[in-house]
Amino acid sequence: MREMKIVVPDLGDVLPEEFVQHALNATKEILLAIRTLIDSTLDKIEAMEEIAEAKKEIKKIEIE
Repeated sequence: MREMKIVVPDLGDVLPEEFVQHALNATKEILLAIRTLIDSTLDKIEAMEEIAEAKKEIKKIEIE
Protein backbone atom coordinates (compact mmCIF):
# COMPACT_ATOMS: atom_id res chain seq x y z
CA MET A 1 0.00 0.00 0.00
CA ARG A 2 1.30 3.44 -0.90
CA GLU A 3 1.09 6.46 1.36
CA MET A 4 0.02 9.82 0.12
CA LYS A 5 0.58 13.04 2.07
CA ILE A 6 -1.52 16.10 1.52
CA VAL A 7 -0.09 19.38 2.75
CA VAL A 8 -2.67 21.97 3.70
CA PRO A 9 -1.21 25.48 3.82
CA ASP A 10 -1.62 27.67 6.88
CA LEU A 11 -3.56 30.90 6.51
CA GLY A 12 -0.28 32.74 7.00
CA ASP A 13 1.03 31.05 3.88
CA VAL A 14 -1.99 32.09 1.83
CA LEU A 15 -2.81 35.55 3.17
CA PRO A 16 -0.42 38.49 3.04
CA GLU A 17 1.05 39.45 6.42
CA GLU A 18 -0.30 43.01 6.09
CA PHE A 19 -3.84 41.66 5.65
CA VAL A 20 -3.52 39.46 8.73
CA GLN A 21 -2.29 42.43 10.80
CA HIS A 22 -5.16 44.65 9.61
CA ALA A 23 -7.68 41.89 10.33
CA LEU A 24 -6.33 41.44 13.86
CA ASN A 25 -6.44 45.19 14.47
CA ALA A 26 -10.00 45.39 13.13
CA THR A 27 -11.07 42.53 15.39
CA LYS A 28 -9.51 44.28 18.38
CA GLU A 29 -11.34 47.52 17.53
CA ILE A 30 -14.66 45.70 17.24
CA LEU A 31 -14.12 44.09 20.64
CA LEU A 32 -13.21 47.45 22.18
CA ALA A 33 -16.38 48.98 20.69
CA ILE A 34 -18.49 46.16 22.15
CA ARG A 35 -16.79 46.64 25.53
CA THR A 36 -17.73 50.33 25.39
CA LEU A 37 -21.38 49.42 24.76
CA ILE A 38 -21.36 46.96 27.65
CA ASP A 39 -19.72 49.45 30.03
CA SER A 40 -22.19 52.16 29.03
CA THR A 41 -25.15 49.85 29.57
CA LEU A 42 -23.82 48.78 32.97
CA ASP A 43 -23.42 52.46 33.97
CA LYS A 44 -27.05 53.13 32.98
CA ILE A 45 -28.27 50.12 34.95
CA GLU A 46 -26.32 51.23 38.02
CA ALA A 47 -27.79 54.75 37.72
CA MET A 48 -31.29 53.28 37.47
CA GLU A 49 -30.62 51.16 40.56
CA GLU A 50 -29.48 54.26 42.47
CA ILE A 51 -32.63 56.14 41.45
CA ALA A 52 -34.81 53.20 42.51
CA GLU A 53 -33.02 53.04 45.86
CA ALA A 54 -33.45 56.79 46.36
CA LYS A 55 -37.17 56.49 45.64
CA LYS A 56 -37.46 53.85 48.36
CA GLU A 57 -35.94 56.29 50.83
CA ILE A 58 -38.52 58.99 50.09
CA LYS A 59 -41.10 58.98 52.84
CA LYS A 60 -44.37 60.79 53.22
CA ILE A 61 -44.42 63.33 56.01
CA GLU A 62 -47.74 64.38 57.42
CA ILE A 63 -48.08 68.10 57.95
CA GLU A 64 -50.53 69.32 60.56
